[in-house]
This record gives sequence, C-alpha cells and structure tokens, in this order.
Amino acid sequence: MQASALLKTKVLLHSIGKKDLASWVTHELKGYPDGDSIPEYRRISSEVHGHVASIAWQMADTKLPIMHLKDTQRKDLTSMTCTMSISSIEESVRGHRSQSDHKLIRPLPPEFGRLLRKGLAPGVNVISAWCEINMIEVEGILTEVRSRLLDFALELRDVVGLNTPEKELAGKVASVDTEKMFATAVYGSGNTIIVGSHSFQSVNNQKDDIEGLVAAIGQLGYQQPMLLELREAVQKDQTAGKEPNVVDGKTGEWFSKALKEAGKNIVKTGVDIVSTVIVKALKAYTGTP
Repeated sequence: MQASALLKTKVLLHSIGKKDLASWVTHELKGYPDGDSIPEYRRISSEVHGHVASIAWQMADTKLPIMHLKDTQRKDLTSMTCTMSISSIEESVRGHRSQSDHKLIRPLPPEFGRLLRKGLAPGVNVISAWCEINMIEVEGILTEVRSRLLDFALELRDVVGLNTPEKELAGKVASVDTEKMFATAVYGSGNTIIVGSHSFQSVNNQKDDIEGLVAAIGQLGYQQPMLLELREAVQKDQTAGKEPNVVDGKTGEWFSKALKEAGKNIVKTGVDIVSTVIVKALKAYTGTP
C-alpha cells in the first residue's frame, strides 16, 4: 500500500538527516492544504451530471451540456486538483473496483442550476448538479506516487548499498546531492521519461504540428486506428474553436479512452506514463506553458 511505503520513506529521510525533504511525503499522507502547491499528477478531470425534470418526466442522473458556458467556467467544472490523502484515494479506488457505481463526486451549489439550465430544452429544470470525478485518473495518482517512491529508493540504493546499517546512512549520503536526487525522482525534470527499456521523448513535437503530436503519442504503443481518432479529435476541436486538451471536447473524450486502453495493458506502459506523455505532447502542440 502506498501509505505504508510513504511512511517508510519519511522514516528514511529522517534517518539520513533530510527531514526537510519530507514535506511531499507528509502532504501525500495527510492530504494537500487548499492553496498549497499541488503536483500536476493530482490534476484530474470530471463530468457535470445532474438530476433534471420537466412537468412530464425526470432523470435522476444525466450528463449535462456545458458548451454554452464560458471557457473559464467549463474549466472550473471539468478540471480539479485532488487534495485527498493517499489512504482516502486508495479506499475510493477499492470501492470503485468492487462496485462500479461507487464514484467520487463534487456537489455543486444550488445557484449552478440556473446556469446549467440554459443548455437544456425549455421547461427542463436542474434539481441538483454535481461533478463526477474520472476514477481512472484518480487511480493514476496511486501509480504516480508509487513510481516516484520507487525511483527515489532505487537511486538511493545505488549510493548507500543494500545492507548499510542505519547509523551509517547519513554519512554515506553526505557526498551526494540528495536534494536533487529526491526532487528528480519525485517532481521530475527534463522531457525524457524512461520506463524499463523504453524512453519516451514526450515534448519533442512543436506547436501546431499535428504529425509531430501523433508521432509523440504513437511512441506509447497505440495502434493506427487509435492515432487516427486522436488526429480527428484534435482537428474537430480546433474547427469548433476549442483548444485541444485532456479535460473536455473530442480530445478529452479520446484521452479518457486512451487511459482505459492503458489500464487494460493494450499499450507498452502504464496509465501514469501514458497520462504524462499525452498531457505534455498536447501542451507542446497548443503552446500551453
């Protein structure tokens, strides 16, 4: 379990005299405070759902249209940062695996009903509304944390060896830049992502270069039909005046499908790497910082 691995990492950091590096571990264990710097891998997408009714019928749970909203409003509704503790995330994922309708939601205030009603047919009212969280991306947080802990552990093992007594740890790591080692493993650096024998240059594509975008994502192992769908999704979003992203639009729909395929081991790497590469490639394509 990630919580146990995080606790061991925290103890290790104190043992080698680097307790100042443990803030990331603490936030993962306890959750991130509002307004604090939250890692990009904890940004997840959501869909707007609601209970709607007219004089003749009602639907207790249906996806609500949001294209009539402003870009900033859509972004606020379809993208959020997950501040939950790692234990809460693990519990939510276990619940979702055992019961598919067990999901995380973010309730919306009643005043949103009037705003969302504008996208519905006349006479249809929004009784209540909420954001339904993408559980695949929530599970991806666990993969990301596990990957970062493993990277740091392997890097540190190369320095101190396997059987070093605890009292000698601090002395052995004194000659290396542990801060840089930890930051690289946990927060990442550069544009190259290495998994096993595979190396993905995730942001080599350029702005408005659709061929470069498809090639960058193609390194993940997706077959041509899936890459063709990506090309069409991006072009449809641009034709509609939307910036292609992983949150909404046709590109957002393609991204969700891509993560599902990664979860089924259809491609040659995991959900965490797939998500990172696609996000970075799309940002390079749109010129987003």
